[in-house]
Amino acid sequence: MFVSLQFKLELKKEDKEKLIQLMRKQSSAIRVAYNMLKELEKEKAKNPHSQIYHRLKHLFPELPTKYIDSAIYRAKRYPTDKSVVFGGKRLFEKLCKNHLTGKARERLKNQWKEQRQGTLISIGSKADRGNRLTRFEDLNGQLHLRITTGNREFIYAKVLREPSNSKDKWLTFMAMLLESWQTQSYFPYTVELKQEMEKFMEVYPLKFQYLK
Repeated sequence: MFVSLQFKLELKKEDKEKLIQLMRKQSSAIRVAYNMLKELEKEKAKNPHSQIYHRLKHLFPELPTKYIDSAIYRAKRYPTDKSVVFGGKRLFEKLCKNHLTGKARERLKNQWKEQRQGTLISIGSKADRGNRLTRFEDLNGQLHLRITTGNREFIYAKVLREPSNSKDKWLTFMAMLLESWQTQSYFPYTVELKQEMEKFMEVYPLKFQYLK
């Protein structure tokens, strides 16, 4: 079965800026991939993934390959048979009504931008020690998330998460993670980072699979 977990991160100020820029680039790549998917679906094109991949590599040459594949994966989760408003339809409609002014409108606009631009997803794989681009590591006895920001460029964020009770699946995930480090027998996990409510990286969904 698949399990989804949430946790928070603690980053240095300079690392936050690097991560924000990375999120904006991949969020743009997701929107381009989605629009291409809609067009290629109308054309009934063969192998649309390959066409989209090469287009994104041309538009975003600085994005690591796995981030591009993950962007296409994320784009495929949106429906192509109806209109999609990136950043949230409800927030967008509120902005269009012009009933807010001053700080209230600016706050709503920032919230919409964060949802539109504040996403980073990395699909994991067993061959990549769980996840190549966003990987959990033990640094001096503390759990960190190593985030790839470029060609062999990384930032490290401290993971802030305590189990809520004895049945919390976080305990299961940590046990699996520890075993994988010891045995070098890894399992895939997907990390999707979010920026919400003007607070940098408020919540992070984490997905992994395990057998009961």
